Amino acid sequence: MSATNFVLDALDKKILNLLMQNSRMSYTQLAKRTRSSREVAAYRIKKLQDEGIILEFITEINTEKLGFKLASVFLSIRTAKETEFKKYLKTCTFAAWTSEFSGIWNFGVGIYGRSIEEIQERFMQIQEQFGTHIAEYRMTLHRTTAQYYEKYLNITPADKASQNIKNTTPRIDVKDRIILKELARNARIDCVALAKKTDLSAVAVAQRIRRLEYSRVIIRYSVFIDPARLGLYQFSVFLRNHHATDRKRLVPYLAMHPQISFVIEYVGDPFIECGIIVSDPFDARRIIQEIAGAFPNNQVVEFFLIQNEIISIGLPACVFE
Repeated sequence: MSATNFVLDALDKKILNLLMQNSRMSYTQLAKRTRSSREVAAYRIKKLQDEGIILEFITEINTEKLGFKLASVFLSIRTAKETEFKKYLKTCTFAAWTSEFSGIWNFGVGIYGRSIEEIQERFMQIQEQFGTHIAEYRMTLHRTTAQYYEKYLNITPADKASQNIKNTTPRIDVKDRIILKELARNARIDCVALAKKTDLSAVAVAQRIRRLEYSRVIIRYSVFIDPARLGLYQFSVFLRNHHATDRKRLVPYLAMHPQISFVIEYVGDPFIECGIIVSDPFDARRIIQEIAGAFPNNQVVEFFLIQNEIISIGLPACVFE
């Protein structure tokens, strides 16, 4: 891995950190916050994209407010069909974040649907296509999901609890869905470009975006980066803890841990999944032991390396239909 590592300098880290907090920040704002120029900020961002550090500018959207649920499906696909399986998933209108693993499972797929029944129907489409080549699988419905991109840069995520927001569900019309779809594709798309796609004025688009932010349909804007290009390994760990008091403390503990990159709770499932990021793969065991020291009732159920992300955490087309 070291042969392909990209070394970030202080300015790169500042720009990435600001983009992780708000990837719609303008070049002028970035220049001001980093004490550089617009041209330098634009050049650095393009370089980070060209080097494969920044993969996408993402918009985190509360899909429940759009009427959708998310399930993770973990699968073991027979080697002969792996390439075909990856190509198939890239064309799916319902498949989201998809990764290759090294461990008990070799793929993980996010499937969106308006109901559990629809999610099951969509997974059945995958089974019909690859049924005899799926050695084993497990499907689990998400309850909560939190991503901590800043930790790739050794930065503690900002506390957003004090933001002036209102957790309501506004009426989402066709033009809102177009705006959300385009922002999900590229969070840095400007209001002028969105105006052309929606037949609205740029001012009207900006007003709609503010309403979607205020009502928490839009959660935040960030960047999706490749941790491997920074010399990092990312492992997924499933922890089981049947003690209710421990579980309530465990999620906040993991959220604050400097090397936990994501935390997922599942519906009706005693497991909590978390991501561990390390520069040395042998350090993952140390972190698991550290968590076990704080929570002796924890049991590690599964542990595997997230080897390659095939589809980013962006949303599939079905969510905006």
